[in-house]
Amino acid sequence: MSISNIPLDDLTKAKIMNENNLGGVVIVKRGINGNEPVGIITERDIIRKIGEADPFTTQTPIRELMSKNLVTVKPNNTIRDTVALMHGNNIRRLLVIDNDGKMVGIITDKDILKAAARKSSIATAYIPRKFDVEE
Repeated sequence: MSISNIPLDDLTKAKIMNENNLGGVVIVKRGINGNEPVGIITERDIIRKIGEADPFTTQTPIRELMSKNLVTVKPNNTIRDTVALMHGNNIRRLLVIDNDGKMVGIITDKDILKAAARKSSIATAYIPRKFDVEE
């Protein structure tokens, strides 16, 4: 498990991530039509906050730590598009959002690497031509 969908008011930040071996947590806002993703907090977000000059405490509000500009993909996006989005935005996780705006999943860099490891044609498709390998 890499990410969980935990409502903002139930979140205990890094403690939940640590106890559940999570790399990130999607922050949702409860609404009439269900939970709406409003941000994501990742290990990288926590490390960046700790590295800033401002003191970091367990009382730091989630809103100060989470990434609010969510980069998302549709279920029918290609792996190539997904890798390009991750690379272009320097992120390792993308929310998968359907046409109704509902979160239907999360794809991570590890998911893509696992798929690539199972099928060498996927793996070599992302190696630049000058580094292309012979099969």
